[in-house]
Amino acid sequence: MAASYEGRARRARLRLAVLGAAVVAALAAGGAVAITMLDDDGGPARTDAKTSPSATVSASPAPSASMKWHTPGTAAPVKLVKPKHHMNGIGTGFDHNGPGIVSAAVSYWEDLNLVDDAIARQQWTAIAASSATIDEGVSDVRTTRERAGLPPSGGAPDGITFSTDVKAILVRSLDRTGDRVVVWMVYDRFATTEGKGGDDDPLRDETTNLILIWQDGDWKVTTDPALKAKVRGPRAYDPASKYAWADGWRRVTHG
Repeated sequence: MAASYEGRARRARLRLAVLGAAVVAALAAGGAVAITMLDDDGGPARTDAKTSPSATVSASPAPSASMKWHTPGTAAPVKLVKPKHHMNGIGTGFDHNGPGIVSAAVSYWEDLNLVDDAIARQQWTAIAASSATIDEGVSDVRTTRERAGLPPSGGAPDGITFSTDVKAILVRSLDRTGDRVVVWMVYDRFATTEGKGGDDDPLRDETTNLILIWQDGDWKVTTDPALKAKVRGPRAYDPASKYAWADGWRRVTHG
């Protein structure tokens, strides 16, 4: 039976990257978060502090030839803030500003249940902007279960738990208000089997995204097709790349 659980865990790990239907990116430096704005036609991004949702969200100037070039590995990491509330097994209550955007995206992605569709529905109900997004999130979990050789509905296999660690983020606004943003994240994911120790083949340096909108006093996840159509992928994350830093990639810390 233990061997069966291990096989299921490995198959599940290989499918975990399919979870999540939105795209996210975050730009931060020196503890302040800047949001890169998109033109209304979805054209090239620009940085504009005035359109940020809060005065605490400040824009970083584009690096010039005279400026010191950092990398994500040398620049100060973005400090995440904790949720103010917990609802249905997931944190909620994030401020209407840059740190709130980044912290909401990371908290959601790290805490979403990956294999129990009943728990996933409760969580998505707390953080989704619409019933369609709730249904899509639960459907992703059920699809992952089936691909891992599990029944489409049910709890996690006995003794198997998953943990997610977001390492870097990049944020871009999808409109001029700063209230509709895409947050890109680079993360590692581990599976642990009770009595068998840690994961010998974790997912590493995976990239995913969430689209967040400010709704009902909190940041909500949306899968609105109109917003998804505006998402443009960033430069690949590399902690040693000055180009990744200039594009907006920043490390995060749960400080």
